[in-house]
Amino acid sequence: MKTSQVGADRRPVHSGQTAVFGEGGSMTVRADVSQDSNAPDLEVVLLGGRPIREPMAHYGPFVMNSRAELQQAFDDFQAGRLGTVPVPHV
Repeated sequence: MKTSQVGADRRPVHSGQTAVFGEGGSMTVRADVSQDSNAPDLEVVLLGGRPIREPMAHYGPFVMNSRAELQQAFDDFQAGRLGTVPVPHV
């Protein structure tokens, strides 16, 4: 598995991990000459804002504050309580 590198010291970040930059940080995204066929796409989610100083738990598309909240989100998703995409027109 390939890793990405972040920060001036080029620290490795693996798939599924989160990198947090401080004030004045910057990010450069570059494609390799060849892409690993196991991961043909690159997804980057860039969020900005003031720190909320809350714990973070993430798995798949869900980001919550705890593992219990993650489990509840999965339960709600599997039960169809989170709606659908695209939203059906009524």
